[in-house]
Amino acid sequence: MELNKIYNEDCFDTMQRMVSNKQKVNIILTSPPYCTPNDDASKYNESRFNNYQVHYDVFTGFDTPEQYIDWSVKLFNSYNDILCENGVVLYNLSYTSSNPDLMYRVVSTILKETEFTIADTIVWKKNSALPQNQNSNRLTRVCEFIFVFCRKSELLTFLTNKSRVGSKYTCFNNFIVAANNDLSIQKYNNLNGATFSSDLVMQLLSIYAKPKCVVYDSFMGTGTTACACKQYGCYFIGSEISDAQVEFANKRLQGVLILRGSKIKRLW
Repeated sequence: MELNKIYNEDCFDTMQRMVSNKQKVNIILTSPPYCTPNDDASKYNESRFNNYQVHYDVFTGFDTPEQYIDWSVKLFNSYNDILCENGVVLYNLSYTSSNPDLMYRVVSTILKETEFTIADTIVWKKNSALPQNQNSNRLTRVCEFIFVFCRKSELLTFLTNKSRVGSKYTCFNNFIVAANNDLSIQKYNNLNGATFSSDLVMQLLSIYAKPKCVVYDSFMGTGTTACACKQYGCYFIGSEISDAQVEFANKRLQGVLILRGSKIKRLW
C-alpha cells in the first residue's frame, strides 16, 4: 500500500488490505470516536456548525456502551495484525460526563481479550476544556490520556527513543503540555470538533518514533497526525470515512485550505 496517503474508507478495510499485502507499521497513533449514542450523533450532525457542538461531519454513533467496547476489542485485534514487532499503540482516550466509567471498561476489556497490555499512561494537559462549570459536582476535564499499549509478550522489549546515559536512561516524562488543537487550522474546520494538536503528536513521536518509521492513524480526521509525521520526518498511512475530511486533510498537507465560498488560503 502507498505510504503518505490517507485512504477514504473504514479503517478495518485499510487494515485488511495491509494484512493481505503483508504490510506492517511501527506505530499506531490515533484518537478513536467517542461513544456517542446514535440519537446524540444525529443531533451533533444536524447542528455541526453551531459553536462547540461539532464532533464529526459523518458519524453514526453506537447503540450502547457494550457495542463500543466490543468494537474497541475488534479494533485492537486488527491492530495486532498490522503492528511491527516491538511496536506501540498510542491511544488518546478520555471519559465523558455521560459515561465516566466507560474509558476504564474499554481499557480493561482490551487487556483481557487482546494481545495488548498497557506499558505507560501519558497525561495530556490541554490549554482549556469544554464544557466548563456546567455541572454542580463534576470537574472540568482539562486533561486527557494517551494509553501506551504494547503486546504482552513485548513489555520488556518495545521500542522508544530512550538512550543509555551512564547507568541510567534518557528521561521522558509521562506528562505532556500541548495545545488542544492547531488553532490556525481549526478555525477553518467545520467538520471535526474533536481534534488534537500537532504539538501533541510531535511530542509523542519524539518519544517513540524512529526516523522514517511508518505511523498509522486509523481515524485520521482533518490530518493532524499526517502533518506532524511530515514535519517530523516519518511516513504515515491514514484511514478516514469522511470524504470532506480527507479532502480537507489533503489540502492541508499541500499547504492549502479551501474555505467556504471556494476561497483559497495558503498555509505556507
